[in-house]
Amino acid sequence: MGRTHPPVNFYLWFRAGWVLSLLFIAVSLSFYGAKEVRGDVGEVGFLTFIGAVWMFFANTCMAWLGINWQDDVLERKNPAALATLTGGSAAVAIMYAGGNLGEGPSYWENIFSAALATGSWFGLWLILELGGRICFSIAEERDFASGLRFGGWLLACGLILGRAVAGDWHSITATLSDFGHDGWMAAVLLLVALLMEPLLRPSRQRPFPRWVSCGLAPALFHLAIAGIWLWHLGRWEGMPI
Repeated sequence: MGRTHPPVNFYLWFRAGWVLSLLFIAVSLSFYGAKEVRGDVGEVGFLTFIGAVWMFFANTCMAWLGINWQDDVLERKNPAALATLTGGSAAVAIMYAGGNLGEGPSYWENIFSAALATGSWFGLWLILELGGRICFSIAEERDFASGLRFGGWLLACGLILGRAVAGDWHSITATLSDFGHDGWMAAVLLLVALLMEPLLRPSRQRPFPRWVSCGLAPALFHLAIAGIWLWHLGRWEGMPI
């Protein structure tokens, strides 16, 4: 049987996702970062480099949770894992960028904000994995619908949590309060995903779920909820006009 997905496609898609994610970080910092960062190529380059390191360690954590870019994507050529990690990498880039948007006294406040969003995101992933075993469907059963659905969910949660940490820095207490106020919708998406998963994952009755109805449609649903929530929240504090 011939290969449906040539190895070079997996490599190029995964790398392209990384390049686009880093480009998103750089553009976000250039237009919406702190005043001393916007327009300063050196500052933008440095923070983008930190973003690359951030994404590398995040991908390592993803491997611990069950989806490994080296094993599942580049070696086993698993399209479900590719869809998941593409959405996951984009989400991490968004949360890192969100933590760096707004004014603050030093880089450490940016790191705290980005870590708050990223750590919460991994916590939501862990709960979904414990409740739905979605990584098993992706890594072992190679179910593309599950990978697409999970990748969309990860991206939607990343959008919400990244927006929740964006804005001017005041204090740790204020940041935590704003994060809870603006980011609780991610917990709602977790509940929705936990309810969806038993109905959509592979089963004896349906070993090969349709990728459109069981993968793309739920992913777009999660992203639509995130988009509506971001529209509801509007501009973050200190957002340049």
